[in-house]
Amino acid sequence: MSNKCQSGIAEILIIVAFIVLTICLVVSTLGAGEVEECQRLAPKYNSELEVVQWDKSRVDLLNEEYAIEADWAPKWAEAVGQSLYYSILTNKKPAIILLVKDMNKEAKYIYRCQSVCVKHNIKLYIEEVEDE
Repeated sequence: MSNKCQSGIAEILIIVAFIVLTICLVVSTLGAGEVEECQRLAPKYNSELEVVQWDKSRVDLLNEEYAIEADWAPKWAEAVGQSLYYSILTNKKPAIILLVKDMNKEAKYIYRCQSVCVKHNIKLYIEEVEDE
């Protein structure tokens, strides 16, 4: 293999590594602090934390009435699916706590989540979280 070809392959590998690291960083940042927020909110919602189900999935918060999925505003669609699934597993009503750092910047996510929640009878709570 020529040096030029090897150099091209090395450049591609560096670019791929950079993309993978960037994706990992973004994903870890989106989930950062969710557990801490659930711990903070559990007493407010009179809920148990991280209740493990038969399939090893974990309901973020579970109380007598609701199976609650807590998630950051940009992950609203994921929260919808999880809340519905956890309501099936637990035979509780579905609920979402949407964690919002900036009401103005994240208004589109709140609107989207509200629209789906109204249509599918999912209880929605909005919790403002201080941006660090």
